[in-house]
Amino acid sequence: MTEIDVARVVKGSAYLGAQSMATTIINVVSFAFIARILTQTEMGVTVALSLTVGIAALLADLGFSSGLTKHIAECRGRNVDYAAITFTGLLMKVSMASFIAVICALAAPYFSELLLKTAEYALLFRMLSVYLLFVCINVTMGSFLLGLNKIREIATLSLVVVFTQQTFAVALLLLGYGLVGLVTSWILGSSTYTILSTLMVIKGKHIKMRPIKEVATHAEMLAKFSWPLFLSAMVYFLYEWFDRSVLLFYIPLREMGVYSVAYKAFFVLSTMPGALGAALFPYYSEQYGKDKEETILASVRGATRYIALLYTPLALGLAVTANPTITLFAGSIYASGDVILVILSLVAAISGLGVAFGGLFLVYDMTPTILLINVVSVGVSLALSPVLLPSLGAPGMAIVKGAALIVSFVLSTVALRRRIPIKFDKEALWKSWGAAIVMFVIVWLVEQINFSPYLLPVYVLVGGATYAGSLRILKAINKNDLQLIRNLMGKHVASLVDVLEKVLI
Repeated sequence: MTEIDVARVVKGSAYLGAQSMATTIINVVSFAFIARILTQTEMGVTVALSLTVGIAALLADLGFSSGLTKHIAECRGRNVDYAAITFTGLLMKVSMASFIAVICALAAPYFSELLLKTAEYALLFRMLSVYLLFVCINVTMGSFLLGLNKIREIATLSLVVVFTQQTFAVALLLLGYGLVGLVTSWILGSSTYTILSTLMVIKGKHIKMRPIKEVATHAEMLAKFSWPLFLSAMVYFLYEWFDRSVLLFYIPLREMGVYSVAYKAFFVLSTMPGALGAALFPYYSEQYGKDKEETILASVRGATRYIALLYTPLALGLAVTANPTITLFAGSIYASGDVILVILSLVAAISGLGVAFGGLFLVYDMTPTILLINVVSVGVSLALSPVLLPSLGAPGMAIVKGAALIVSFVLSTVALRRRIPIKFDKEALWKSWGAAIVMFVIVWLVEQINFSPYLLPVYVLVGGATYAGSLRILKAINKNDLQLIRNLMGKHVASLVDVLEKVLI
């Protein structure tokens, strides 16, 4: 992996990382308002709405989006025209999305009755049909841009959309529009992404009209690659949503709201390493197109290093501050969700490493393997559910969810190593965990001495200082790590990097 390649991947992940950080801040601030304005029952209703959108997006995608990213990136690596592939993907997605949106609008009362045991929310499901039309199209547009390696553009668009959506959400809720206002803000945000991304693709001439014969040929090619992926996506959707789907029928909406708040905090955490994974996927596809497997292997090892050093303390830090985090940002009525957040955060510290190599299943056409892994993970989870749910309730479901994440991570590692000799940066792993455990213990002791949700910034500062000091003692950071930051950020952060070097090395 050349220095230019490293800089490109890291710069791409940095764009997405900065966007992720900015959107996280926006989401956290807006969620503090949303959770306090909506009732616990209304928070439970949002789970049913999100479940409906997820199912619609899954059915409209047919597994094509990941295939589009892979094939577009490979064509770029081989200097082959890809405009016909993008046109085929967009045509199929718009057709499917429109059909599903109409179905959702017509069947709104039935969906409301099925998921919420009352038809009084039918209007929300009708409004949702407009939202899911944009969402389904946006998945494909995002795949186009990712395949084109437009990482900076993706980050910018995502930030604009989140800001638009959350600003309108808070404003409409404060004006008293309730869930109707919330869904309206979703529509405004998603339509913004659709318009801007479409203009970007058209302006760059990345899509061109093609005759039906050519469209059929590319559709057949995408279908052959994507059908196992679609089956896998169905199982993965169940893997992602089985906890909330089961709880939606098992517990009252009020308790569902508590679980939803804890899960949102976990979701924010789990998306953080995704910035690197999103940047690596098209890069892996390009290198595969150039037949450079050794470069892919080096990239995987490097990715595990930085995920371990940066993500492990975040996961353990959220676990030890779960109660003050939920209380401060969502309100004391959701504080009982801290146990759920602790369980999910501890599991995420382990499973988050999978981001470094998850995209390789698509790069190496191992889509049936993804399907098998997801089936096993869901099977283990469903087997545990009847055992843990009756006695533990929502926390029991968090344990079940965590088991699914661990099983998936272990099986993914084993399956890939049978295909290519991927390796982790073991030194970074044990040093990051050692430093993070010390941080966890110190912050926990400080909380025992003086606990208050309003002291969360103090706990964060104590944890950060402890982790940095532990990294220095363990000599976990080297000059190459800091030089990478210098190359990435330029001279304007040179003084900051010099300070980091004195602190960490």
